[in-house]
Parts: sequence; C-alpha cells; structure tokens
Amino acid sequence: MEIFLRSVTPNDGEKIVEWRNNLHVINHCIDKSPVTEESNACFFNEKVLTGQYIQYMVEKVDEDFRTFSYPIATVYLKDLDNINHKCELGIFSSNDEEWQDITKEMAIKQLLEKAFNEYNFHKIYVYVFSDCLDEIALFKKIGFKREALLKEEILLQDSCYRDIVRLYKMRI
Repeated sequence: MEIFLRSVTPNDGEKIVEWRNNLHVINHCIDKSPVTEESNACFFNEKVLTGQYIQYMVEKVDEDFRTFSYPIATVYLKDLDNINHKCELGIFSSNDEEWQDITKEMAIKQLLEKAFNEYNFHKIYVYVFSDCLDEIALFKKIGFKREALLKEEILLQDSCYRDIVRLYKMRI
C-alpha cells in the first residue's frame, strides 16, 4: 500500500465538504458546525492561501493502476508558532473505506516528516476527545505522549461537556 501527501487545492473543496459533513466525521470534530462549499472556499482563501494552515490531501496510489491515485482524507498543520517552533496537527477524517489505521498512520508520519524537516517545527501537538481511545492509541503508536487532560473542555450541542486529551511529539 502506498500513499502520499499533496497540497490541497480549491478543486478539493467538494470532497472535503462531503467528508466533513458525514456524521461519523463530525463526531470526531471539536467544531461541529456544518461546512458548505462556500465556507470551505472562504477557509481555503483565508487560511490555506495565507499560510495560516498547511493542508494536504492524502492520496492513495491505486494498486492495480500505479499511475492513478485518489484522495482518501486530508491532514493539516495549524496554529503555526514560528517563534517557539510548534504547531497543532489535525486529521480531517473521511468516510472513505480506505481511511483506516494503516493509512492514518502513514499519513501522520508523512505529515510529521514535513513538519519537522521542511517547516522546522520542534513540537507537534494534537487534541483528541478523551473517549476516542482508538485515536489516542494510534497517536501513541506513532510516538506521541500524553501531555494534558483538559476537563470538560468542549460543550456539545446536547449541553454535555467532553474532556480533551492533548498529545505531543518532539523532533528527535
């Protein structure tokens, strides 16, 4: 299996909107507001093009036709602190059947490689709902360590609070 990261483009908007509005995906997002093609285009222009976010599409290489690849998810870096050399890593999950633990792990490792070696970050952190044990386990497998538990950090629409775990990885 082979994947690679490519820079996101405006043409990816339709796929990103489809993924983001999927109920399974929304359940893993801190911001649960629906995304439209218009709001995604504004985000791209205001955040990605200005360099506030570094966003990539995760492309899976077709195993039968090696010259063909297709998008299965998107990953990004945000809250870029170039003074302290740290940023937040985000996975924008998809409902694509190809987006499984192995492809997630590969995409995160490739994004970490870029974050540490191309963008010169020293520390990468991620926020995960504390009850998403599979996601926490995946990040720990990649070498992230638990840094903090943020109690009742997020208020959901059902008026319930959820805890968030902050995990981090440092450049070796």
